[in-house]
Amino acid sequence: MEVVNRNSTGQGLWVPVDSTSSPTLYVGSLVKSAGDGVGLVAIASGARDTSQKQVLCGVVTATNDNAYTKTTDETTLQDKITGMTSQAAQTARNFWGANQGPIPANDPQPFVYIEQIDAATILRAPLYNATWGVAPTLLTVTTGSSTGLGFTSNACDFTPVADLCTSFGRSGANVSIARISDDTSTTVETNDVSFPQDIAVGDKFVRVPLRPCFESFVQIDAKSMFFDISQTPATNYFSIIVLRLDLSVAGKEYVEFKFSPEHFMARA
Repeated sequence: MEVVNRNSTGQGLWVPVDSTSSPTLYVGSLVKSAGDGVGLVAIASGARDTSQKQVLCGVVTATNDNAYTKTTDETTLQDKITGMTSQAAQTARNFWGANQGPIPANDPQPFVYIEQIDAATILRAPLYNATWGVAPTLLTVTTGSSTGLGFTSNACDFTPVADLCTSFGRSGANVSIARISDDTSTTVETNDVSFPQDIAVGDKFVRVPLRPCFESFVQIDAKSMFFDISQTPATNYFSIIVLRLDLSVAGKEYVEFKFSPEHFMARA
């Protein structure tokens, strides 16, 4: 996940990694205020995360591990860092000094540099199927339509919710055209607004549980680095405002968006 346009007064800053839970934070992770620093944003629980009411604060862009000791995650190839508490663990570190504001350059505590975010910040998140780097399943039409109002195919990656999902043409007469679907089936897609051309057997599509514009419901992965398109937008989710949904390239699908304001407010 990355910040693409601040659109606000937010700025980058060095912050300590929470040692209470000693989380592992990754470059690209979404973080929240936690314990004695920042922690990883957890997978949403409840509609708009109402069970946890997490308050988002930023995206990690760097760690203060130095070039000789930094650790890279094998799956995402992004740097990562873990919180620690003891004197021995801290003094044994090789690190870059954060040296910002009240933080002295010789403080060995694990720090991350974050881009602060708020409800005006535009972010970009990859769209993967449950696992980092795994693209949405390519759907091959087995029953087409002469009206452009739907198709039957192999199963998509989630259980659709009416008016909250997008179907996008990858090949055939409707290539690069998207429609919001109104079905709840993994295999039988329907849409109120027809695709402009007939849908033929063998045409290719992808489906994702986001709308191409305005409010959508999304779920993050366990490292808080991408939106998991295998999750149904029905029970547990964050709310976002979609600005751009790009499904044109397999494995590089992404969304540009803003988080809805409630994710930045303490909620009773």
